[in-house]
Amino acid sequence: MSPRRLAAAAGHWIGQLGIKTAGPHQTVAALSGGNQQKVALARLLHQRVDILLLDEPTRGIDVASKQHIYGLIDRLASGSDGSAPRAILVVSSYFPELLGMCDRIAVMHRGRLGPPRPTREWTQHLLMTEAVGGTA
Repeated sequence: MSPRRLAAAAGHWIGQLGIKTAGPHQTVAALSGGNQQKVALARLLHQRVDILLLDEPTRGIDVASKQHIYGLIDRLASGSDGSAPRAILVVSSYFPELLGMCDRIAVMHRGRLGPPRPTREWTQHLLMTEAVGGTA
């Protein structure tokens, strides 16, 4: 890609995701954690992927950035961002996050993935019990 096209693409995603930066030439390392997470998402979205695997998408970022990323994930999953709905697999150790944004949850314990169940069947206590090897 030409430098001009790269800058245009970066500018597009900066606007779309609300990335707080001095401009498209600022290094990612100089951004806050939340904005670095948004850049990582922008890189995926720029490739027009249909399936996203998000591993701890909001770990270590401030509440406002978490809310922005949750909204983005919701728009991507529903297709309300103007594109086709995307499949999104979220890996997280933060149970409120899973309970608040997932349709189904499957718990992994010692390398074995349990069956996915509708979110309404889970509580934080049941998630913890499954995660440590109990029966929920």
